[in-house]
Amino acid sequence: MNFSNLLPFEKYVLATDLSVEEVLKRLTGCMQSESNYSWSSFRRIYTKPYRGAVSGLTFRMIRNINYRNSFLPVIRGRVTSLSGPTEVLITMRPSAFVLVFMAFWLGMTGLVCIGIIVAGIAQSRQILHNGFSPAFIIPFVMFAFGSGLTLFAFKSESNESKGFLADLLKAKNNQLPG
Repeated sequence: MNFSNLLPFEKYVLATDLSVEEVLKRLTGCMQSESNYSWSSFRRIYTKPYRGAVSGLTFRMIRNINYRNSFLPVIRGRVTSLSGPTEVLITMRPSAFVLVFMAFWLGMTGLVCIGIIVAGIAQSRQILHNGFSPAFIIPFVMFAFGSGLTLFAFKSESNESKGFLADLLKAKNNQLPG
């Protein structure tokens, strides 16, 4: 079973027939700088689909959206061309704050779930005699909700960016193992 599909991380390579210079030019053309925004009624107005920067052969970008999604992928990439097609190695992950928060959320609810399971095994006779309390399900629901929210919100946005980058660079997507 491939557990990498259950994590909010993506790592893949786009192969394109474009030159390194053309790839960097196209990436720069679809990004606005992090501080270059217009404001209208307390909303940012974006002129390009992404914000970020290209530095040498590497880039960092985030999709511009007009709604809230804390799990929006931070896209980092490196452009290389040894011989043959130009390759763009791309990694996507949520922001560091989101990773720390979700690690805390899932860690704490996971520990409570394990405690409930251990206590349930240790006191199985007493639980069968007195009945099961539905309140014990709450930590399991919280864990499932946190996991599902993270996975759905991140994967939906990463798929959007994957398609955009593949179209922009006229590339083929090659998923990296692990």
